[in-house]
Amino acid sequence: MADYEDKLLDHDLDGIREYDNPLPGWLMGILWGALIFSILYLGYYALSFGTDDGVAEYRADTIAQRAEVQAYFDKNPLEPPAAEDLLGGAKTAEIIAKGKERFIKTCASCHGEAAQGLIGPNLTDDRWLHGGQVLQIFNTIAKGVPAKGMPPWGRALPPDELAALVSFIRSIQGSTPPDPKPPEGVAVLPEPLP
Repeated sequence: MADYEDKLLDHDLDGIREYDNPLPGWLMGILWGALIFSILYLGYYALSFGTDDGVAEYRADTIAQRAEVQAYFDKNPLEPPAAEDLLGGAKTAEIIAKGKERFIKTCASCHGEAAQGLIGPNLTDDRWLHGGQVLQIFNTIAKGVPAKGMPPWGRALPPDELAALVSFIRSIQGSTPPDPKPPEGVAVLPEPLP
């Protein structure tokens, strides 16, 4: 370790003086290493002069994920319940409670505690990105939307919980949660409850 002579700078503030000593070598090494790394990183990723390697890789991964999900459902077909059962469940307190519990565990992080929409869309309005009929909602939840970051819950949840989740979502359509996300998608008239 090198010895440095303490050198006081000429200025002071309220009698407080400042030393002018060099930074330790290890800290300068980290600083210069980070600076060189950031320049190389910027040069490689941001200034790739029009190459779409990252975009092409993302698209290929998305296509592969969709194919994987479809292959799973081809081997393990998931029969959705009848629309009447899903709509009937939207009026049954026990099914709604089960669906709400599942919603809080798996969906609230993206759609919000009151389904008002966060990074995912608002589920309480009449606008839908992937179909707003109960069977379409069931299929969207079961198969997911990999391009938008929504996982296929049909591989992780039992069919009765999926059905309860759809019934819960149908039961809250038309509600007015606080601070809802603006409408996205196509307007769909909700199916009447029996």
